[in-house]
Amino acid sequence: MGTLRQIELFKETPLVLENGETIGPIEVGFETYGELAGTRDNCILLEHALTGTAHAAKHFEADVAGWWDDFIGPGKTIDPADYFIVCTNVFGGCSGTTGPSSIDAKTGAEYRLHFPGFTIKDIIKVQKALLDALGVVHVVSVIGGSMGGMQATQWAIDYPEITGSVINLASPLAASPEAIGYNLIMRMAILNDPDFNDGNYVGQPEGGLATARMVGMMTYRTSELFSKRFERFTVADSSPGAFSKEHFQVESYLQYQGDSFVERFDANSYLYLTKAIDLFDVTVNGADEKPLFTAIQIPYLLVGVTNDQLFRIHDLRRDYELLKEWDVPVTYYEVDSDYGHDAFFGRS
Repeated sequence: MGTLRQIELFKETPLVLENGETIGPIEVGFETYGELAGTRDNCILLEHALTGTAHAAKHFEADVAGWWDDFIGPGKTIDPADYFIVCTNVFGGCSGTTGPSSIDAKTGAEYRLHFPGFTIKDIIKVQKALLDALGVVHVVSVIGGSMGGMQATQWAIDYPEITGSVINLASPLAASPEAIGYNLIMRMAILNDPDFNDGNYVGQPEGGLATARMVGMMTYRTSELFSKRFERFTVADSSPGAFSKEHFQVESYLQYQGDSFVERFDANSYLYLTKAIDLFDVTVNGADEKPLFTAIQIPYLLVGVTNDQLFRIHDLRRDYELLKEWDVPVTYYEVDSDYGHDAFFGRS
């Protein structure tokens, strides 16, 4: 299909979230590649990262590029001739699936900060309902990077009976204090923007959201890449004020990233999704002595990036040892890339 598809779920029975709140109906935006086999068991589910969308790859040559074009397509690693490939926009997002900017049927107004809090576990409940609606009975593999890797891990825990394997690219079993700290700084940039207006902004809180994106970009790439690409090169600046003579190319790059992000992403969704990342932790299990991840009994591939500046390699190595210790059928690889965390997109 060349365009985003949407389906309404949880119309009769609302979704019960992990915190006990309910919400419904839920509109789910998704894209598919290939056809579902008669046996309904050739599905591959792709999980996008924090600011991604359901558009994982081009559907035709003139189509807009997707975030995983290098891997999806005729003759590529994931060939639509062999698989029914599904990618959804996450619950709580802003690109086709119900989120804070959606209309609450009960009030007729946007949810904004009245949207219920949710977790990664809730995100995949919505995905499971979508696959059920599409008639999928078996998933060959769930594949995701960054926040997508967290979703893939949750699938291995919650739905092993229909999941053949999981590929987790550059994502830990729990967000580290450092990663949580970065997310807090980004949220505070948005919350402290004078245009935020308790979530009831008009347009976007542009300064705060752009700043949040710039902070994120500093964790997605590496110092090596910034040095190679920008060094200390400067460009002329015609803007008024004390900083008008010149500025660094890296500043132009980050400002462009921030400004373009404001045009495509909702600030409230950013708040909710970064909090869901913070809350993700499958190394605990309340009163039960076994960690949640011990439920993983399907093939689990974990890939770390050696110079990842968001989810550090020492955390991924620790997770690998934990998985082995608890007899999870895990395989572990490490890759080197100047792109750091963003290497999971296939960049090197």
